[in-house]
Amino acid sequence: MRKSNSILKTAFVSEAGAQLANNDYFAYIELDDYACYVLASGITDFETSDAAKNAVEHLILSFEEKPSMAKTTLLQYMKETNERLLNSLSATRLKASVIMLVTDYEKFRYVSAGNVRLRMYRQGRFFMKSSDMSLANDLIKKGESDTPLDRHEERHNLYAYLGKRGSFEPHVSKKFKMLDADIILLYSQGLWENVDEQELDEILSEATDNPQESVDILEEVLLSRQPNNLQCYTVVAIFANKTYRDPERERKRLRCIKIACVVVLIIIVAALVIYFINRWHNKKVDALHEAMISAQEYMNAGNFSRAQTKCTEALEMAEDLDHDLDAADLKDDLMMLDNLLRAEEFFNNRHYQSAYEDYMRALQISDATNNTVRDYIQGRLDRIEDQSDMSQFMNLGDVLFRNGDYDGAEGMYIRASEKASAVHDVEGRNAAFDALEKIYDKRAELRKDALQQLDNKKQQAMADAMRKGDDLLAAGDIEGAQKAYLDARNLSDNIADRAATSAALDKVADARVKKDLAEKHSEEALQKRNDDAEQLEKKGDDAMEAGDYLSAQMYYVSATDKYNALSNPQRAQFVQSKYDAAQEQFLEAQNKKHEAETVEQKARDFYVEKNYAEARSTAEQAKELYNALNMKSKAEEMDILMQQIATDNAIADALK
Repeated sequence: MRKSNSILKTAFVSEAGAQLANNDYFAYIELDDYACYVLASGITDFETSDAAKNAVEHLILSFEEKPSMAKTTLLQYMKETNERLLNSLSATRLKASVIMLVTDYEKFRYVSAGNVRLRMYRQGRFFMKSSDMSLANDLIKKGESDTPLDRHEERHNLYAYLGKRGSFEPHVSKKFKMLDADIILLYSQGLWENVDEQELDEILSEATDNPQESVDILEEVLLSRQPNNLQCYTVVAIFANKTYRDPERERKRLRCIKIACVVVLIIIVAALVIYFINRWHNKKVDALHEAMISAQEYMNAGNFSRAQTKCTEALEMAEDLDHDLDAADLKDDLMMLDNLLRAEEFFNNRHYQSAYEDYMRALQISDATNNTVRDYIQGRLDRIEDQSDMSQFMNLGDVLFRNGDYDGAEGMYIRASEKASAVHDVEGRNAAFDALEKIYDKRAELRKDALQQLDNKKQQAMADAMRKGDDLLAAGDIEGAQKAYLDARNLSDNIADRAATSAALDKVADARVKKDLAEKHSEEALQKRNDDAEQLEKKGDDAMEAGDYLSAQMYYVSATDKYNALSNPQRAQFVQSKYDAAQEQFLEAQNKKHEAETVEQKARDFYVEKNYAEARSTAEQAKELYNALNMKSKAEEMDILMQQIATDNAIADALK
């Protein structure tokens, strides 16, 4: 229908010029809905070349097989033709410049590679032209050359042509609308090298509706120049005397207007809907941000329970809004708050080990920028550490008390009470005071028992000891005098003879002063005291090696005191570091014991639930932990438990 309702007239002339053979080739095909015009000019150093003919024929056949004006389709035509020329079995390499014009009788588009040209006229005036694909054209565009293109020495140095190896990039134009009386001119090198564009414009401005006349005039002008070595020339004139008009265009236009009105209305309604949805969404976003700010403020204020509630509300809003980043941050905050609140509960119930673990998890999850929360958690961890130190002092005091070392136990309990006071632990301080009270009660009990057993003979023994001390002191035997006075002091304390006790203590003090003066001048005495300190330190090392960390701490404390008394702070500090290591090992052993007990309880729970496979696996794990702690009895208990599990499992299998 399109072809029969339009008038396109085509005329052309193609000659060899001064060459022995015409290496130009032109062909066209007009179908019902599309028309195709292809002009090619062979590029060769030989007399003849089939490049132009092969290229035009392949392009025409490709178009006939699949008529289209699509840019991708035209490029496909060109690339397939380029491959055809490259793969040709010709003795010489086939190369050609080409231009292909495709029209649907309303619009047209062209694709070109090389220096075959297109020029279009509308109402007798120049309208548009194709671009020359040569180095000369690029130099002129860049202003690097003033030589006219038709005479430039680089006019045949092409960067795109058929038969090019490597990157092949032909030019595809946009679509141009065709009007009645439009003229399209296709021409090759022989014409544009000898007839300039101004002459072409003058000839075509006087054209009639017969393209053959214009072609003949152009050939006459060309031949009248009588150029030397005239190249092959081809001129094609396509006169669009009448273009196709779509009879349904007006109806289509009205339909488009109606559709546009409906689309505009839909857009307005959609815009209103989007506006209100966006407004509602923004309100939810504002509510989310307010909840997040409130949660942060509650955290900064230390109200972690309210912060947890606000975080939960904010997380529900973030998930509803698909705010993944906010939701991820809130989940981290909630996880941190869950651990923190659970740690607070453990801390208040004095379960410090569990509280420490949850505080550490909360600290690892907490936001590094929230210094308030991190400082709070760190403060709690410091308090737990102080509580742990207090517990260690209390435990050491209990051990010393059971071993009868009431002076050592008293020192440990005093240090425990100092730690409890530092962390404002009233309960711990009261426990330390109660322990001290036990020591004082024990001492009073011992004195009372001694008083009930003493008699006059013991009073005489005290007097004899005092006299003996006087005699030994007078004789210069400080060690003997000191021992006698100590015996007298013990006897006087037991019978509550305060006057005698005071006298004995005064004499002991004098003896100690004299002894200290003597020991300061005695290298042997200093060496003995140093040996005592080293012996205590070695006992601590032996206890550490045996895994008795509690005894090791006791020995290290005594050794530290003796080194300090010997004015050896460096050694005292070194032994103190050993004490710290023993304390750390003790805590680690306690943690491992707690872990083993937890695994054991899980095994027993699985056993009660009749989950024999998990119960056996967990019991074996608990056994390994107890063996690592050298707790043989507990490991044997796990063996007994695994035997019970195996028996019950066999019974259950038999019942099945």
